[in-house]
Amino acid sequence: MLICVGLFAFSCSDLDDNEEVGTVALENVIQKESELFSLIERVAETEDEHEITCIKFLYSFTMLEFDTDLMVVNEYVVSSDANFTFILENISDGNSIGINFPIQSILESGEEFLIQNKDELKQAIDDCIAAQQDQIAGQCSQLLQECVWIVSHDDEDEDMYGNAVFDVADDGTFQFYNNGELHVGTWIVYFIEDELHTNITFEEQGMTADDWNFDWKTEILSDEMMRFTNQDVSFTLTKECEEENYCAQLIFSECEGIDGSEISEFIFENYIPCILQIEDLEALTDEDSIAFYETQLDADAETNPLSQTSYQNTSQEQTIYVRVNYGVANEFFIIPITIISTTC
Repeated sequence: MLICVGLFAFSCSDLDDNEEVGTVALENVIQKESELFSLIERVAETEDEHEITCIKFLYSFTMLEFDTDLMVVNEYVVSSDANFTFILENISDGNSIGINFPIQSILESGEEFLIQNKDELKQAIDDCIAAQQDQIAGQCSQLLQECVWIVSHDDEDEDMYGNAVFDVADDGTFQFYNNGELHVGTWIVYFIEDELHTNITFEEQGMTADDWNFDWKTEILSDEMMRFTNQDVSFTLTKECEEENYCAQLIFSECEGIDGSEISEFIFENYIPCILQIEDLEALTDEDSIAFYETQLDADAETNPLSQTSYQNTSQEQTIYVRVNYGVANEFFIIPITIISTTC
């Protein structure tokens, strides 16, 4: 059926200027409380989040208002979306509207066809909504796959998943990094009625699955940001395409200085923000210190600290031990990290 395709434009202005009004067939009268009336309102609306954008009316045209006895009580010349919205909002409860069919319709390609009655009009709008929803869901899926998405809790008092990272593949699977731990799962983007939703499923049972395995209402706030909401829990996801601006795991790779040598230069001081973030440690003050060691024994004894500005690995994949001292609190943490020399 042609009405499934492209942009629709409806014109009811083909009547001769001298033609009598009130000739709307009763089977095509549209009650205010009907689903079709609501759909027509959404087509006319231009500033609502649920507006239907792939169908537009061609103005102007004449519309009738009927009372509960199907007597004509008003005649309107509809001139614009804003004017149509105003008229529809002010149709009295219990009343109906009538549009003379057939309606001449024009596809985006320029091809013309006729909608013969209100049932065909509803089908055209339903097809448009389905196409629009497929487009939005596809846009959401494409956005999610472009880069990684950094999680922030909309409740500032909650930081359980602050700076967690979703890395979504094009097959609907994802890797989720939280405090350096990797979790995997799948998600599906789809519509429930007029709402965009994302269903998230983590494979392994546990606290993360308990917190995330839901159907989330999804709002695309921009190309850089979206919001997931489930009941009273809300997360904002922010797109990040630069790898140096986010942390997934305490694994740091650098390119070989000479191809095949398996030796790279590592600048440890660049990794400090990521280490503190993943380990959920406080920012360092002048009273605190951080140092890097080749062995656990050196870290325990605070002997033989490594240069933080230039270090060459001794094996292609190597464990380095990081000691963080908090002076005022008189406590310390020893954190193993992995460094890897890679061929670039």
